[in-house]
Amino acid sequence: EDIKLGADIILKCQITGNPPPAILWYNNKFRLFNTERIKILDEGSRLKVMNISATDNGVYSCRAENVAGAVDSSNNFLLNVKAPNSPHLRENEFTAHQLVLKGKSARLDCSFNDAVRIDWFSNYEKLSNTSSNECTLFFIQFSYFRHVVYSNGSLYFPKVRASDEGSYRCEGLSGNGNPAQTFTAELILSNIEDIMPGTFEPRLLANSRLVIPLHEQFELKIFPPKGKPKPSFRWIDRNDLKITDTGLIRTEGNKLIFENPQEIDSGNYTLIVNNSAGERKKSVWVIVSLPATIRRHPKYQEVEEGQMAQFRCEVEGSPFPVTNIFWKKDMEFINADSDRHRIDPDAGILRIFNVQMSDAGNYACIANTTGHPIVTSNRAYLKFIYIICSLLETLKFNPQPNSTYYLELHTQNRIDCAAEAQTPPTVHWIKHGNNKFQFPDHILDDQGVLYFNDVLVTDAGYYSCVATTSQGMINATIYVKIVESPKFAIHPENTTAYEGQQSFVHCVAIGDPKPTINWNKDGRPILKDSPRYKLFPNGTLLIKTVHMEDKGKYTCFANNSAGYVKSSIFIYVTSYTEVEEEGFNMMKTIIIAVCSAGAYLALVIGLTVFCSYRLIQQRRVTKGLNESSRFPSNDSDNRSHISGMSSHPSHSSQSQQSRTNRRGSFDRLHFPRQDLQTLGMLGKGQFGDIFLAKARGITMVEQETLVVVKSLLNKEEHAFFEFRQEMEMYSKLDHPNIVKLLGVCREMEPQFLITEYCDWGDLKQFLLATRGDNGRRIPRLPALSLAQKLNMCSQVALGMEHLSNQRLVHKDLATRNILLSSRMELKICSLAMCHDLYAVEYFKIGHYPVPIRWLPSEAVHDDEYTTKTDVWSFGVFVWEVFHLAEIPYRQQSDEEVLKGLKSGILSLTYSEQCPSIVTDFIRKCMLDSPKDRPSFSDICVIMGDM
Repeated sequence: EDIKLGADIILKCQITGNPPPAILWYNNKFRLFNTERIKILDEGSRLKVMNISATDNGVYSCRAENVAGAVDSSNNFLLNVKAPNSPHLRENEFTAHQLVLKGKSARLDCSFNDAVRIDWFSNYEKLSNTSSNECTLFFIQFSYFRHVVYSNGSLYFPKVRASDEGSYRCEGLSGNGNPAQTFTAELILSNIEDIMPGTFEPRLLANSRLVIPLHEQFELKIFPPKGKPKPSFRWIDRNDLKITDTGLIRTEGNKLIFENPQEIDSGNYTLIVNNSAGERKKSVWVIVSLPATIRRHPKYQEVEEGQMAQFRCEVEGSPFPVTNIFWKKDMEFINADSDRHRIDPDAGILRIFNVQMSDAGNYACIANTTGHPIVTSNRAYLKFIYIICSLLETLKFNPQPNSTYYLELHTQNRIDCAAEAQTPPTVHWIKHGNNKFQFPDHILDDQGVLYFNDVLVTDAGYYSCVATTSQGMINATIYVKIVESPKFAIHPENTTAYEGQQSFVHCVAIGDPKPTINWNKDGRPILKDSPRYKLFPNGTLLIKTVHMEDKGKYTCFANNSAGYVKSSIFIYVTSYTEVEEEGFNMMKTIIIAVCSAGAYLALVIGLTVFCSYRLIQQRRVTKGLNESSRFPSNDSDNRSHISGMSSHPSHSSQSQQSRTNRRGSFDRLHFPRQDLQTLGMLGKGQFGDIFLAKARGITMVEQETLVVVKSLLNKEEHAFFEFRQEMEMYSKLDHPNIVKLLGVCREMEPQFLITEYCDWGDLKQFLLATRGDNGRRIPRLPALSLAQKLNMCSQVALGMEHLSNQRLVHKDLATRNILLSSRMELKICSLAMCHDLYAVEYFKIGHYPVPIRWLPSEAVHDDEYTTKTDVWSFGVFVWEVFHLAEIPYRQQSDEEVLKGLKSGILSLTYSEQCPSIVTDFIRKCMLDSPKDRPSFSDICVIMGDM
């Protein structure tokens, strides 16, 4: 039915999932949020638009997301309300979506009534032709144009490429100033996915084998690969004939059914899936398994010590690997990977090498055939035979004690000594120099186990283990050495090295024996004889001549016989030219400032003299205003203004040259905006929209990269300045824990800033998902361990250390501005979605949103931002991680937080789950005086020690 202006509409999004999905709503691919007229109801399942107008027109869609993935609505709703004096879409001539083969032509139609012009857009880029002559276009479009826009509202693709797939917006414009009418059309490439292991249920075995039992009905379910259009599928049997829906081997829906499988049914079956995009095939080797029967059972064996025993079990049925043969001893499975046991699962043979007394017992074979019950053989006994003439040889240590044992000082430890014989022996320890079996109070000898409750230096020396029986005695002597595990006396620290110069990294460790120091870079060992490095005896590493490729992660290993410790640092490499250029720029600034001050002083003196002269001349005038207005000094005044204006081009030229130099540094980052494919809105920030997109060819590693795009829609001068500052900041940073600036679009408005994105989104949403009481439609995730939380904090600390080393300040460090990957890697970013998703976490001071709950007093009240400001924010960030994204000071209003910051009485509350060592660290980061707060280099060391 027709929908009229002013009416209310309700749209439903019907979808199920486990866990229940979060539902998002979009109009023309732009995400919708609750407003006065738009309400998202019933946990997202319904969308209500009230008092609709022509501005609400468009294509409405919904999207469902949970941990299993995301899915978009297949049937979207077109709202096309007719309004006076506004263009009206001709729905019967509108192409909402077009499915097309790659390389074929396609056309999207979009025509309006009462429209003076129809424009097409891809993302934010307006599509246009280089010629307005449609007749000319008709003849040359196949050779030159990627797409052609016709004045009747059609968008034509002569030869569709993979990069053409996506959403396109058509806009009908009126000539009377009324808003344009916008609708979204989809160009979809036909495709078909590959057949994967998950296509079959049950899954196929190795080499695409499927084993089914003899005479038992079997069903193989098929989950056909996805494709557009929806693919069809069929089965081909072992004789290359199509399997129909009748017979003993038949298809029913997505099932392949074997009604009464016979041995003759074994063979190759082929699944064929196809649509207009192509065809996929998968061969399945079907084996009908026979039940196993044991024809020859293992037999009784008598084996002398040290000889080999062999059991044989003959099984009739399906061959290996359909039938596997295992062995048990005294009802316990024998490990096939044992050093002394060899099992041949095909022939059914068990071999036992170097037979020992413990091998005596009952043995049985187990035949396991896929699809049939297991079959167990009769038990066969292995009897262990002693050689009577050499009873003393049968008394032996098992295992033989080591010659040397290393015990760490002041630890609890033990040394085991076990012996075996036909008669259980008695085992005791003796320390050389002591009377028989007397030991100090902290050493206990208990049936061959020597316990040390607190290892002392005096415990070093020779010990003998003595085993006795009625037939004789044996002994083994060992040496006990007391050692101390390595500890760092001087930890290595993050270093900035200069290209072409030497660089030292210190690493000193203590221990007994003296630890050996080794280094590696990015996981690869640094050899001591390397011509580019020198390793000093105390552990210090010298890079003889620093190159750019020397930057990276360096790890110092200190090890001795008691163990090892390691510590990792980063070396950043910069060139002296950058430092010199910075100094040169500073000198230039000083010279310009001095010259400007001199020029200004000269101008003031000149104007003073000129005005005095004018005043004297005016006093001499005794006639009326008309005569005085013709006084010659006015020409001088005019000439003065002309002179002043003529000086501007020179200054403007200098300024333009400076801007050109700065802009040149971004030329290498220029990225064509037509290669961005918008996926959806993330939110709105201080500068404008923030959206998720795919960027084609922005990196060398992958064809399409998931990116975050920040747009500059705010026209205010301060917004342009801060957007430029953010762009310059990320262009200088290169660290694994900071998002990389991948590209910029500055050739037209709006300007875009493109950074990398992580597949698990921002850290705050992840932390909320791990809470049991999140109260949101966010999937519940397993709780984080203490080690995982500390690792998160350590990663962010390393990133902030690099940022501070570049003399940069973040100003908005919080979990909402940290991205998280599925590999649990964290990256610092600047999403700052302060106008919608995280609006409650910002407070307007003046005209600007400020994250007051994450900032110290000097930043909020005095607008003083330094590295120590970021240290305070880092303390709050750590608190967020350990309190699972709870809002700081959530019991207090924004005004109360402002007062608390000013008075210095504001303090965080800590839960019982936050360890005291972390609590103390947070308080240290949030000390009132910036000077008392640690640096990020100190923080990295502290986090490493935790």
